[in-house]
Parts: sequence; C-alpha cells; structure tokens
Amino acid sequence: MSVDRQSEEQEWADNPRLNAWLAKQEAAFPGWAQQSGQEWDFTPGSLDQLEDLLRRQFSTWEEVSAAQEDPIVAVSAWYLGEVQNRHYGTVWHCNPQLPVNHPDQDGTPFVLMPQDPRDEYEEDDDERYRPGNNPFVEIRALFVRGPENRLRDVLSRYR
Repeated sequence: MSVDRQSEEQEWADNPRLNAWLAKQEAAFPGWAQQSGQEWDFTPGSLDQLEDLLRRQFSTWEEVSAAQEDPIVAVSAWYLGEVQNRHYGTVWHCNPQLPVNHPDQDGTPFVLMPQDPRDEYEEDDDERYRPGNNPFVEIRALFVRGPENRLRDVLSRYR
C-alpha cells in the first residue's frame, strides 16, 4: 500500500469527527439500553433483538432517516457496528469532512475490514473488495428490502 493510501486510510479511521461520534454513542449506550428494557451483550445473536426493537419503533425507511440523529437510530447503528468490530475485526471509518451535497455519501460512519498494508495497487486500480457496511444504511434497508431481510444478514459478509 502506498504511503498516501495508508495515510488516507488512517485519516478515515481516526479523526475528530469520527471520534466525537463514537464517544457520543458510547456515552448514550447505557441510557439507550435501559430505555429498551433489555440486556445487550454485543453478540451476533443480539442482532435479532436489535432488529425487533427497531421494527417496533419504525415502519418505513423515511421514519428511520428522519430519526437518524436520535439515539434510537444512532446508538442502534453504533451497536450494530460494534458487534461487527468485536466479532469480525472491522474498524470504524468516517469521512473526516462532512460531505456537502455528495450524492453517494451521507457522511455517516461505517465499518470496514482493515487494509492489509502489504497489498499493493497500481495507481489506476480500484481498491480490492473489503467486507464491511454502513450500519445506518443497513438499518434503513430493513424497511425497504422486506421482512425476509434480517439485520443479522450483514454478518454473512465475513464468512
């Protein structure tokens, strides 16, 4: 991996914007958990419990999108990402700058498998596929893809 790519990778995985968001969600987690009335253990099996909580609260992706900053969605997204980090080794990433009117980015944090620094790329190569996802997108997708879609399906990317 070139020094430029390695530097950019590090910048997206450790920046004030991401770190502030992570700290905010972690601090809100105990209250979110208490309000849910359930125990949360960060295991893959708890994603069914998270999905049930979200499906009881929302019925459309528009409702989820409108509540994206509220703890019910933001902490849920953080929890989904943390399950992946703790069990599959993904790492949080976020654009260090808030995207302005960019159609392909909403600026929300996402998880991604770490880059192997031994991987080399040609200047014009696209990055190789690395498993990961945006937990906000996955939560919204619950209300688009239909009832057969399950939140735990995101974990199948790591097999």
